[in-house]
Amino acid sequence: MTKRWRIRNRIVLLAMLPTVLLAVALGTIFIKTRLADLDNLLLERGLATARQLASAAEYGLFNEHRNLLLSLANSALEERDIRSVAIYDANQRVLAHSGPRLSRLDNLGEFLGETSATRNVSDATQIIVPIRLHQLMIEDLLDAPFDTQLPTGPDAKPVGWVVLDLSQAGTRLQKYQTVITTFTLILLGLLVNWFIAMRMSREVTQPIIQIADAATAIKDGKLETRVYTQSSPELQQLESGINAMAESLSTAYEEMQQNVEQATEDLRETLETIEIQNIELDMARKEALEASRIKSEFLANMSHEIRTPLNGIIGFTNLLLKSNVNHQQRDHLKTIHKSSEILLTIINDILDFSKIEAGKLVLDRTPFRLWEIIEDVLTMLAPAAHQKNLDLAALVYSDVPKHITGDPLRIKQIITNLVNNGIKFTQSGEVVVRAMIEEQKGNQATIRISVTDTGVGLSRIQQQTLFTAFSQADASTARRFGGTGLGLVISKRLIEQMGGQIGLESELGKGSTFWLILPTEIAPTPLDAEDFAPLGGERVIYLENQAKTGLAVSHMIEEWGLELDRVESPSELLEQVALAQRDGRGYAVAIVGIHRHLLDSTQYKQLVKDLEFKKDCRVLLLTPTLDLGDKQLPLIASCSAHLTKPLSHDRLYHALRLLITGEVPAPEEVPLAVPAPAPKLALLPAPSDAPRVLSVDDNHANLKLIDAFLRDLGAESETATSGFEALSKVKQQHFDLVFMDVQMPGMDGIETTQKIRQLENGRHTPIIALTAHALTEEKNHLMRSGFDDYLTKPIDEEQLIAVILRKTGYQLTQRNNPPVSQPVPERAPALKPSSRAEQGPCVDLENSVRLAGGKNGLAEELFCMLLDHLDDDYKAISELARSGARQDLLERVHKLHGATRYCGVPVLRQLAGQLETELKRDVPDVQRSVDFLLNEIDRIRYWAEHNDWQDEFRNYDANTANAKT
Repeated sequence: MTKRWRIRNRIVLLAMLPTVLLAVALGTIFIKTRLADLDNLLLERGLATARQLASAAEYGLFNEHRNLLLSLANSALEERDIRSVAIYDANQRVLAHSGPRLSRLDNLGEFLGETSATRNVSDATQIIVPIRLHQLMIEDLLDAPFDTQLPTGPDAKPVGWVVLDLSQAGTRLQKYQTVITTFTLILLGLLVNWFIAMRMSREVTQPIIQIADAATAIKDGKLETRVYTQSSPELQQLESGINAMAESLSTAYEEMQQNVEQATEDLRETLETIEIQNIELDMARKEALEASRIKSEFLANMSHEIRTPLNGIIGFTNLLLKSNVNHQQRDHLKTIHKSSEILLTIINDILDFSKIEAGKLVLDRTPFRLWEIIEDVLTMLAPAAHQKNLDLAALVYSDVPKHITGDPLRIKQIITNLVNNGIKFTQSGEVVVRAMIEEQKGNQATIRISVTDTGVGLSRIQQQTLFTAFSQADASTARRFGGTGLGLVISKRLIEQMGGQIGLESELGKGSTFWLILPTEIAPTPLDAEDFAPLGGERVIYLENQAKTGLAVSHMIEEWGLELDRVESPSELLEQVALAQRDGRGYAVAIVGIHRHLLDSTQYKQLVKDLEFKKDCRVLLLTPTLDLGDKQLPLIASCSAHLTKPLSHDRLYHALRLLITGEVPAPEEVPLAVPAPAPKLALLPAPSDAPRVLSVDDNHANLKLIDAFLRDLGAESETATSGFEALSKVKQQHFDLVFMDVQMPGMDGIETTQKIRQLENGRHTPIIALTAHALTEEKNHLMRSGFDDYLTKPIDEEQLIAVILRKTGYQLTQRNNPPVSQPVPERAPALKPSSRAEQGPCVDLENSVRLAGGKNGLAEELFCMLLDHLDDDYKAISELARSGARQDLLERVHKLHGATRYCGVPVLRQLAGQLETELKRDVPDVQRSVDFLLNEIDRIRYWAEHNDWQDEFRNYDANTANAKT
């Protein structure tokens, strides 16, 4: 702290501090000693007076001569500081007293002892001295021999006491004088010392201040300053150095001034040169910006020019695949479709890489469900995996947060790249996606996602170049598997931009594991999630040959509160079902997962038939996503429900809920991966009920494709090839939806949309932008320009169905070529008794063929199986209804209802579903529904006896083909 003090203060402190300490110490010692001496002097004088008085009072006390004692007491008062005197006899009686009353007479007897005593009382000191008789004095008084019995000598018992009160007033006054005098002397000494210290400090600091002022002046540029203090030799040496330094600085300044003038001239010439270079650099920068703009425009135009014809190629290929083509033509079309999709993927990779390199990629932050992203990726890539007989499964651990925040599109892109690589380089085995929590603190979570395959693996050298752009592990990879080598690079850049990491663990010939660490936040408010309510402890039995798929499905089923039993073979499955039914604890559903080569297995056909018809146990069949032919369909058609692997939570839950409880999910809950029931022609919207849609595009191929899609979906479609034509049609009639191409010559899509908005009078028309640009981030720009949404080319029917439903509320379905996969079982709505006759014919051959995937042979086989059981069903239902055995009746009706779902018997299917629902809901009176059901069975049997339905089934394909021609 003292380092910050000025020198003057330090000198004063060093001079004063020892003096002050010494003066205080000596003064304190002196005062204490002097005060103690005064107290001792007073006490000694009092004791001496008391002893003299005690000796003089022996005679008077012996003779009890009070006058003598009083005279002695009065004479003692003449001594200084004695305030009062009292003489006591041996009985502690006062024989003589002189002066004021003694101070503090209480407890005086305690001090009248054989020795002298003192005590302080208030402002006085009380001295008590005993009086003893001496032998000589006794002999003189008695003039006779000494009586040895009288107490004499120093050890004799006192015959009385002298008590003196000494006043402390005089002593106290002397003490005050001593203290005042001492402090006065100390103060005078300190003042003298302070004066001397100040004088010395001034003599030291004044030259230093002059030197400092001179140094400050020199610092400020006053180089002519000199200092002369005429002080001590040390300071004179310092001022000589400062003067010499000032002289040197003055000389250097003059030289520097000359150099500055020279440098300024050189700098001026240099600045002229730099200015010329800046002009050249500015011109080069403008050229670079223009080149960058041209490059971006080129990439955007390339995107448009390549993706636009690709849109037509892919779209019309899809249309041709739905038409009647022979096997060779279908193979060629599939090759065209696959090649187009590969080309589209390559273009997307190049454009994504360009966006990342240009720093124009902006990540979104929205809440989403990670398990949905993973399931979507696996569903999309499942056909490629199943084509190679790979087991594709996802294991999302239960500790992973259900809702997180991030960019779902980019995360999906990363996972897609990794899974696609795993499928591409794996010839047999499995590809498994795992998601687990790595770390969680509050609402911050770190999730680890890994993709493990049993493919070719990578060597250490190959791993080092794996994340390099436009490079692949093996030079022949591009020729063998295709691709640009950008997938992993894009994934690495994306995950790093998200703050995460990506890595690889691989061994040549033993597969690979790609992993990524994703830092994210747990969504503060959960999304509107699917309510996977527990299914009441129902029992499910599961047969699966693929281990990872079995593990994933088991985790999902156990999550929903179902009791799951796993079996290893079809025979064990039948035995377990029979044993459970015998114990009264039957299974609600039997899940059977099979390989591709087992679709035509006689053993599995018999297994499904025994479970469905003999054991009355509903079967949920799990198969790969394959293009099934006629031979596979009977096995699938015999089951109550069919799903394709890999399974998602939504599809599996809805299928189980429907099979167990009979509850039909809401339309928006129906998963896209599960084929919807084959649409009936009567359910297609009539022209007056269909949405009116206007499609605007300058490319005739794209316009024709969108028009074909819309008409195939049952919409009223209008087309326009320019913005002017679109504006003219909007003025003439109202449209429920407008698809608008963004880039068009003349009036582009943005300008056309803005003019349409100006024409609107209180009625808003949804306008959807169609763009092929994948490079520029134009979504916000399009939304601000008046568009309601946008689609990126190429588009497909699913996108059109989804956007039309979302923007207009119309639910469109495809008119032709129903999906081959087995529909999820439906429950018919309640049927009014009066409407039975309005349900149309009892048998609909067209519906039968459609339900059989367009295969008339299969439709005939299924219908024949239904007729074979109708007689037994009629008798059993009649007897069970009459006996009141509702549980047995429910099982019989349930079996009949399952058989009707694959035949064109719409009324019977509806009545069986209605009766099953009433039995499950414990409706008291179901006889009326039973009667309707039995009557409908009679109608079908009568129709089958009086119609040659076998020939009609055989001729159906040919007649239909001729009608279409």
